[in-house]
Amino acid sequence: MTAAAPQAALRRYYEASTARFLAVGGSGRSLAIHRGLWEAGVCDAEAAADRVNARIVACLRALGRPDPGRVRDLGCGVGGSLLHFARAWPTAALEGITLSRRQAEMARGFAAERGLSGRVSITCGDFLQPGLAPVDLAVAVESHVHAPSAAAFLRAAWAGLMPGGALVVVDDMLARPEAALEPAEARLLATFRRGWHLGHVPDAAGLTAAAEATGFRRLVDEDLTPHLRLDRWRDRALHLVAPMADAAGLGRWPLFSNMIGGNALTRAYQQGMMRYRLMVFEAT
Repeated sequence: MTAAAPQAALRRYYEASTARFLAVGGSGRSLAIHRGLWEAGVCDAEAAADRVNARIVACLRALGRPDPGRVRDLGCGVGGSLLHFARAWPTAALEGITLSRRQAEMARGFAAERGLSGRVSITCGDFLQPGLAPVDLAVAVESHVHAPSAAAFLRAAWAGLMPGGALVVVDDMLARPEAALEPAEARLLATFRRGWHLGHVPDAAGLTAAAEATGFRRLVDEDLTPHLRLDRWRDRALHLVAPMADAAGLGRWPLFSNMIGGNALTRAYQQGMMRYRLMVFEAT
């Protein structure tokens, strides 16, 4: 299989799935295609979906870092995080990169609706591509795992940062190294990766080691798992439907592929295999 083949499959997956993610995910005007955080005081799915973005802003401010002048979202979806950052950092220039032409079109439209076309630009392309102009802050929310490896992602991110720039990664990560998984756990991880078209799934220590080898210094490692909801009605429904869809070979279609991967991920969380983490690295 060529390098272009997984990328093409991932593009088809998002082209076919994005409208459904927005329709059924409950993210509303936050436009989030990522998991919600049900912290104290969060009362609805839209607020929960926006909490990751708020956490990122608060975390960087707690570190005493100046507001960034240039921000890049690596795997920006339809631009929800960028629109949040535009409000938080009113002088920043913001750029998003997505493989999906459909997502890029939608993101540009949402930015225009909010009068932000002059500050928010969207590129349809690969966030691993060389030659990106350096920025002060790069963010990857549930996207870095689409790279073939943590090392490949980190090299590209480091090359696109100013010296002293920050990289924020928020993602599902293994609770312990993949080599330490039991056979049943390894099969569950493989199903998750296959269903969601992932290139790798790191553990926090492994990602940190790869980052340090690249030239990063870790500033923050925060476990957000206690704020997830893992027993919603649709989680229970997927637990029944997804294994049957997988056994029937339906994973070739994006709808069922998403179900299969999502069910495997929820089961992995319920079994203590996964943690949802926010990590901040500084380019040294």
